[in-house]
Amino acid sequence: MENQELWRVMNEAWSALTACFEPEVERACIERDFAPRLWVMLLAVHTFEPEDTTPGHLMVRGPYSSSDIYLARLNEAAQLGYLSTIDTSKFRLTEKGRNTTIELIQLARDAMNRADPLDPLESKEIAHLTSKLVENSLATEPPPSQWSIRLSYKLMPEIDPPLPYIEQAFSCLAAFRDDSHLAAWQNCGLSATSLETLTLFWRGEVSSLSKLYQRLVSRGHPIRVYQDSLADLFKLGYLAGTDDSAWVTGIGRVFRNKIEADTDGYFYTPWACLDGSQKQSLYQLLVKLRDGLITRVKED
Repeated sequence: MENQELWRVMNEAWSALTACFEPEVERACIERDFAPRLWVMLLAVHTFEPEDTTPGHLMVRGPYSSSDIYLARLNEAAQLGYLSTIDTSKFRLTEKGRNTTIELIQLARDAMNRADPLDPLESKEIAHLTSKLVENSLATEPPPSQWSIRLSYKLMPEIDPPLPYIEQAFSCLAAFRDDSHLAAWQNCGLSATSLETLTLFWRGEVSSLSKLYQRLVSRGHPIRVYQDSLADLFKLGYLAGTDDSAWVTGIGRVFRNKIEADTDGYFYTPWACLDGSQKQSLYQLLVKLRDGLITRVKED
């Protein structure tokens, strides 16, 4: 069983599981008169405790968005009474914010538990095997650092019932993937926005400055930031062409491929804790979980 294929089906199972609880959480957010995306913000603030949260904290794992957009969202949550403002850029949960965060976590986990389509022994086996991956990722010597996965691990529930545990294990592994990606590119000399720019051209998802900006406008950066990124990438020889029509060069493709290969190398090294038969068993159980959850969503 290839690690990449196992990770792919794990993400598919995670997406199917998310579809089982996300609507309930979104309805609960709307009932409380705040945007569902703010719940993600409250979760992040919760994991940073006992430290106060700043835009800089949020930018470690999400370096592609501007600090201004994070600050605006933190202020929005504060205006609604979910965060208290320590100074102009430091925030912490209020009692209302902490209680709401815990209530929504429990609401999501109750929905996951109800949605479990597997025999209890099958779910527990997925929990057991994903737990090994998470624990070994936490125990692996840097690089990468385990900054993101350790924050995600703070939310890890008890292993029984298994589905909420499995969902948080997926989240922990995704966090470690972010840690691995950060380690792969942080010393390459590119800014976060330049790397994201190169990545979108590398994937063939954009071909010009205007399309790039349209794609990334939600990041909160002015267009000049992406103009500067393109200029840097042209200068380095990673892109060729003009702002109106650009493409990745051979050198640029080799550079970006190496970042992806290094990310994979860091990320999958801890997966050696599972042998081939365990990986095959996990794969088969994840396929069964994914398909069962998709059927459950269609029935609902």
